[in-house]
Amino acid sequence: MSRDLTIPIKNNRILKKHVAAIHIGAKLSLLQRKLVNALLYNAYDGLLTAKEHHISASVLCEMIGFDSKNIAYLKGALKGLMETVVEFDVLEEDGERSWEAMVLLPYARIKGGTCTYRYERALAEKLYHPDVYSKINLSVLREMNSAHALVLYENCYRFEGIGHTSWWDIEVFRKLMAVDTMSSYKPFKALNRNVIQPAMKEVNKLSNIQVEMETRMKGRMVTGLRFIVRPNTQLSLVGMDTEDEITARRAYKALLGEGISKTLARAWVIEYDEAYIFEKLDLASNQAASGRIKSSKAGFLKSAIEDDYHNENAQKQKRLEVVQTAKEQREKLERQLEALKKTQREAEASYRRLCYDMVEEALQSLSEAQRDAVAVEFQLSLGSRVYVDAFKKNGWKDRLNAVEMRVFWDARGLDFPSPTDWAQKNGSMEPDTLRAQIEELEAKIQ
Repeated sequence: MSRDLTIPIKNNRILKKHVAAIHIGAKLSLLQRKLVNALLYNAYDGLLTAKEHHISASVLCEMIGFDSKNIAYLKGALKGLMETVVEFDVLEEDGERSWEAMVLLPYARIKGGTCTYRYERALAEKLYHPDVYSKINLSVLREMNSAHALVLYENCYRFEGIGHTSWWDIEVFRKLMAVDTMSSYKPFKALNRNVIQPAMKEVNKLSNIQVEMETRMKGRMVTGLRFIVRPNTQLSLVGMDTEDEITARRAYKALLGEGISKTLARAWVIEYDEAYIFEKLDLASNQAASGRIKSSKAGFLKSAIEDDYHNENAQKQKRLEVVQTAKEQREKLERQLEALKKTQREAEASYRRLCYDMVEEALQSLSEAQRDAVAVEFQLSLGSRVYVDAFKKNGWKDRLNAVEMRVFWDARGLDFPSPTDWAQKNGSMEPDTLRAQIEELEAKIQ
């Protein structure tokens, strides 16, 4: 396995690409061109040593700016690479031209969320050419919106140090841009208007270089062209060792401290949350301290993270935390319930006082004999001895007889406000609302 997972970070990814590979004559879609670069970036370190390369399918989608979870579409793009024959037409050191053709990607598989793929040895050697490289900024490729802009960027960026590309024969350039079979682009005016200018505009806007076209004429006919290439100071190229939002994270630094590679650490920090990573780090440390790790600690940590090994003590602690959280939540609800019940009791007491004051005011207009007669009449309406005794003890203030008192005096023409009207007038919570909230909290607690 070359590199289990490779995560690129925006404005922080560089691919060294063999110059000849950029001159592939295959007609690829924008997504396929991005895939070619992303797959090569992921496999590069192990191109000559690993038979297969592996990358998370979701990570691969992130690398090429493909946000959709439509893996079927990704499979179709991979299949397109497997059906693509690429041509190499290279001027060798002895002055002879060498032509070769081969399948771009002979094998690909997606299983369990992981994409596995291979390169033919001959292609791998060309892609890994150790002498001449073209640095391709993958963060730029990810932002490209057209295949023409991507091709132009790939073919111009390697000349940044020189200041201009070599001259391309116009027919070679049409083939390079994969429009050589399209008759509508045969006139240079149409090629320039619909292909070159939009591609230049996108490269200048999104990439770390600025390009300007020069043409070579024969009479009134354009026979060749080249591009002046300058650095775009607004979009400088950033190396893999530059700190970014990933390398600044505690989890990333902790993983490096355990001997995990930068590439794999990046993958884990993006795919898993920090709590999960630190849980596995603690598990690996505990296992190493107890002498239970027979292989390397880094190897155990890799398995622990990717296969979700569980720490029994950590699991127990989690269960305790769940219980404690549930207890705290229940206590919080109980406090809320008690506060609502207190509000309800205070509201009911205030309403009773209002009704009692209205009764007292009505009694003041009666003679003492009339007041006694009204009291006797009310006692006779109560029926139960318990209510009668309570009234004799507490009078019209008695809480037990509050409802019966309002009914009695209402029949005598005393106009009490309803509890709801009284609450609205005083800016208090309405009784029905209070009861509903109390019932809801009681149900949650149960």
